[in-house]
Amino acid sequence: YMLSQSEYKDLDALIKTLSLEKGIVTFIAKGLLKSESKNASACLPFTLCDLTYDEKEGSGLQILHSASIVDSHRLLREDLNKQTVMTVISELTMALLKDNYDPNLVKEVHQVYQEMVNTVETTDKYRHVLAYFLVSALTWLGIDPQVDECTLCGESQINSISLEEGGFICVNCQKEIQSQVFSTEFLYEFRVVNKVIPSNFNRFLNYKAPDKSVIDFLYEFMTYHSNISLKSWVFLEKWSIIN
Repeated sequence: YMLSQSEYKDLDALIKTLSLEKGIVTFIAKGLLKSESKNASACLPFTLCDLTYDEKEGSGLQILHSASIVDSHRLLREDLNKQTVMTVISELTMALLKDNYDPNLVKEVHQVYQEMVNTVETTDKYRHVLAYFLVSALTWLGIDPQVDECTLCGESQINSISLEEGGFICVNCQKEIQSQVFSTEFLYEFRVVNKVIPSNFNRFLNYKAPDKSVIDFLYEFMTYHSNISLKSWVFLEKWSIIN
């Protein structure tokens, strides 16, 4: 999958790809920005394609020879809502796999990314997709929130979530640490989205869309517990497609 394309120098471009075998691979595509480039259409973001190149072991940049389209997924570029959501997912994918080649992780991320491509292309379930991918990212990063009981004492009477403590907080502990109190509806919805995994994602799509406040809190949770922040999230907020 083509994740991103940016100008490199002259009429060359830098493209970042998601490969099932190698994770994130970055290519220099010579002459890609020329009007007559044969590889231009195959190197557009979100396109699934086959690439040929001579691999340079230990190099962070590979030289692309040719690219052929398997599936263009052009609807993802023609609709600004779809493009915005997929840009967020692609940027987060690059952040998750940057400097980290774990074959099992790459396989999981690739599987979910493929599911997101297909779902965003064929539906308008943008909030479902963003919530699920953020929850998946928290799991892959090892920072998924505790949503079964109080993070501090294990009690089940919950009225709060603490960023600092990493999850649900019970009524008694909330009084001690003065964490933010949330509505029962918010807490229920937050728990539901954190239980979404590949095997029940399609069922989740039939549920009511997660509230934007839940998605925002998931993103805040991720930025608080990791060094990941997304430029594309700013545009998502500005464009307000998930309001």
